Amino acid sequence: MPKTKHCLLIVDDEPNVCDSVHDLLRREFRVLKAHSAQEGYRLMQEEEVHIVMSDQRMPQITGVELLTGLKSRYPQAVRMLFTGFADLESVIAAINQGHVFQFIRKPWQPEELLEAVRQAAAEYDRLAQSASERETLLREIESLKGRVACLESVVERLTDHSAASGA
Repeated sequence: MPKTKHCLLIVDDEPNVCDSVHDLLRREFRVLKAHSAQEGYRLMQEEEVHIVMSDQRMPQITGVELLTGLKSRYPQAVRMLFTGFADLESVIAAINQGHVFQFIRKPWQPEELLEAVRQAAAEYDRLAQSASERETLLREIESLKGRVACLESVVERLTDHSAASGA
């Protein structure tokens, strides 16, 4: 297990759903609860959230709309969607557009939910590692560009010196 727990934000307008997810996952994850999309946005601004799990059917905003908005502001957060209703077209669209990592159907089995969140945590770690490696490579490229520029100026000076000596 990692030294620090991944942070999971559960967004559902039904408090008992948030509580049951919290109780199931709290030993392995740091679980934050939001009972509205606005509360979810506020927690995302205040906390480092690794995984966001939202209900599809909520008042004022759907889970897909919430996760789509969060993707643009917090692209590093792995997004999960769950619903008890068969709103498959919006779910499929969200998955295909990359707004959702995984879809979970209500009611879920505790072990299935735990495994799904573990997979999301592994995906977060994979994405974080990839971003770190990308940053390292970009720094190395910039360093190499500087070294090449330095070598080009040395070659230019030597070429000029050689031409001046031979004349």
